[in-house]
Amino acid sequence: MKYKTNLVLFTLFAANLIDQPAPEVTIAQGILSGKISADGTIFEYIGIPYASTNSSTRFKAPGPPPSWHGVFKAVDEIHFCPQSTPIGVLGSEDCLKINVYVPALAKKPLPVMVYIHGGAFLLGGGGKLLYGPDFLVKKNVILVTFNYRLGALGFTCLRIKEAPGNAGLKDQVAALRWVKKNIAAFGGDPNNITLFGESAGATSTAILLASNVTDGLINRAIIQSGSSTSNWSINRNPVWVAGLIAETFGLTTKDPLKIYELFSKMSYKELVSAKVKKPLTKYFDTQLLHLPCVEEIIPGEDSIISDLPYNLLTKKTSSVPLIYGSNSKEGFFLISGDTDESLEERNGRYLFASDLLFKSEDEAAIEAQRIQKFYFGDDKVSMKKLMNVSDIYTHLYFEIPPIFETEMFIEKANAVVYNYYFDYSGGRNFVKKRAGYAEENGACHADELFYLFNALLLPFRINKKDMELIDTMTTLWTNFAKYGDPTPNSKLNNRHFRWMPSTKKQINFLYINDDLKMGLIPNPKAYNLWKTVYEKYRKLKVD
Repeated sequence: MKYKTNLVLFTLFAANLIDQPAPEVTIAQGILSGKISADGTIFEYIGIPYASTNSSTRFKAPGPPPSWHGVFKAVDEIHFCPQSTPIGVLGSEDCLKINVYVPALAKKPLPVMVYIHGGAFLLGGGGKLLYGPDFLVKKNVILVTFNYRLGALGFTCLRIKEAPGNAGLKDQVAALRWVKKNIAAFGGDPNNITLFGESAGATSTAILLASNVTDGLINRAIIQSGSSTSNWSINRNPVWVAGLIAETFGLTTKDPLKIYELFSKMSYKELVSAKVKKPLTKYFDTQLLHLPCVEEIIPGEDSIISDLPYNLLTKKTSSVPLIYGSNSKEGFFLISGDTDESLEERNGRYLFASDLLFKSEDEAAIEAQRIQKFYFGDDKVSMKKLMNVSDIYTHLYFEIPPIFETEMFIEKANAVVYNYYFDYSGGRNFVKKRAGYAEENGACHADELFYLFNALLLPFRINKKDMELIDTMTTLWTNFAKYGDPTPNSKLNNRHFRWMPSTKKQINFLYINDDLKMGLIPNPKAYNLWKTVYEKYRKLKVD
């Protein structure tokens, strides 16, 4: 009897070590099967090809996805698009894979949330290392994550037919089209799709919204710590940037075709691992090399954007409902690498980027002095003023541009827009801790993600306070996905609360901290400063 009991227990234990198959699903490409999560609550379909690319179609829009005979086992979690890491280049060019997470017992059809990962357009992927589905899927939505091309492979923009630009954004559009076409087979509602993203993923989302390429593909959008109009959202001189990379391989030229010929013959590992630093200029520009670009109109090639997002937004006449927000201490993430030398280099230079246009150097210098005075008083930029540097990064890169976009969407497109300010400091503020500011109040760039996703990177026990915020955040986000309103009927988890949308007269913010409260613009003096600057000097043409 004891032997039989032990055998049964061993069998149950062994069964938990083997992935249990999820129900088979038939999509346009063929039949596929997935696996059931360890706790039995989620059907996981991982690593499904949603489009195709290889070395011969490098830098161009992706091709159609492959079909197959038999049953495709969608269980492989090892896919990354090529990226340079401390242990070398990871990933392969055959990387356009999508993951679908379905609640096992929920009544269908279900709302769908499609997430675009961040990573400065250089790093990351849609896998469970950071974007574990549990917290969201348990609120009865389908979560979709995916990979897209990064770095030089995704954002080389030579404005020629061979490399028109924005291949990574075109991957994202291909993923959305795949979802629209196939999600019903998984129990999803193709007419209730919410696109959301953080950082580079938020900027991607905002650019796609500005461009109209998502028309008919999505029903709502959430933009977390990113925007289409910030100074780091667009590469304004992409051929010059590509030329800098070419120089590291011995080619000095401004000819985009010659640059393409070089890049197309290189291995993806060589191209992805190229290390280049932009020369410092008078302007406070990002050091990021690979960003979305404004494309030329090329016969036979579809473009994502053919004008600056700001200009496109001025022509918007309609919009899906939106959530825009940022975190209170975004800049901690960026100052963690600063030194006395790097900050000393900023003295004598402008504290704004080259997305501004002045009539003269004297005019630019006057504005530069005004901004320097606002953030540093009579002091120099130095390590003693590191928190002030963090404030500039927070305001200029992440906090203020989404407010500008909110105003434009409401004014031009009569959009419904909800705004938030994430200020919570808890046990899952992973990025703030990694940046070395664990004891500081507030939330660093990307900290909110760990209250939306059950990242495998954080396999620690979750305390009660953090668990309550996870429940609140995921309820707000999934309510918005379900109803277009994060607090339908003025209720949140069975208590009275209303997240008020912004209006033409007033931008309303949900402050997310230990408690929730409604308020106005977080840093009104900084907002007014940058608003006057951008209203007067915003550059409306690409270089």
